[in-house]
Amino acid sequence: MALKSGLNAQCGIKTESTYGTAVTVDRFTPIISESMTEQIARMESAGIVPGARVLRSPQWAPGDVEISGEIGMELYQQGAGLWFRHMFGGLATSGSGPYTHTFTPGDMADDHFTLQIGKPDVAGTVQPFTYSGCKITEWELAAKAGELVTLGVSVSAQALVTGTALATASYATGNATPFTFKHASVTVAGSAANVKEISLKGSNQLATDRRFIGSALIAEPLEAELRTYEGEATMEFESLTQMNYFRNATENALVLTITAGASASVTITTNVRWDGSTPEVDGRGVVELKAPFKCTASSTDASAITAVMVNSDSTPT
Repeated sequence: MALKSGLNAQCGIKTESTYGTAVTVDRFTPIISESMTEQIARMESAGIVPGARVLRSPQWAPGDVEISGEIGMELYQQGAGLWFRHMFGGLATSGSGPYTHTFTPGDMADDHFTLQIGKPDVAGTVQPFTYSGCKITEWELAAKAGELVTLGVSVSAQALVTGTALATASYATGNATPFTFKHASVTVAGSAANVKEISLKGSNQLATDRRFIGSALIAEPLEAELRTYEGEATMEFESLTQMNYFRNATENALVLTITAGASASVTITTNVRWDGSTPEVDGRGVVELKAPFKCTASSTDASAITAVMVNSDSTPT
């Protein structure tokens, strides 16, 4: 008997050749949650009809369509490359297995994909919601002591159809094996840092409100502002060193390494500006230092941030 709850949900994606032209998804990721929502505006006439006290049926019409939402998942040891490709835009792959994929901020013009979410109804049917013209607008990677490493992406889509057949989900070996906090480590200015929790967020600064007469759907979102990458590390207050990076307006390298062996790792290297703050005593416990940061391009790294993924996937595209 089919499961009649979220236990039977699925999520698949595939890069599109043409923006908004749906393709059959073939890369699947176990998800924690999704909130993809279609909003259809309602336009109401302001015209006066003698004797009318309420809006009449012919006096309204559907308007703009807006589709967006978030997808939450754990960061898996295999199969995450396609998400990273659409998070960053730039991709270079080398090696013959395991493969090394280097992601940098690159052109987002070709980074659009079809997303299909299988949403189970209470009758046991997994209903296919197929979104075309998808782009990742924002993302967040987080690691916390005692927990699995997580990845969340915010998606803007152009169109939704529910008549496309549900793709058969299949998962690459290792795709169901998530990275954990034990796989993660952080260095600051080349020295190991004892970090309790770290998050890194990216915003691709896409204009998602490009609309023209003749269509209720958005035109392809384009980059309209400088991208931002920022985050926060939570540490114990060990000395004045970390705090002084902030007080002295010091930039330095932050490296987040997540590795489960020679063929399963993600390393994010970035030049950061520390934006605060000073430690606070909040009771009798160990004093903590929260260290927010913003990634900036440097004279040696114009991209500001680089993510290197090593896995068995030859083509994360």
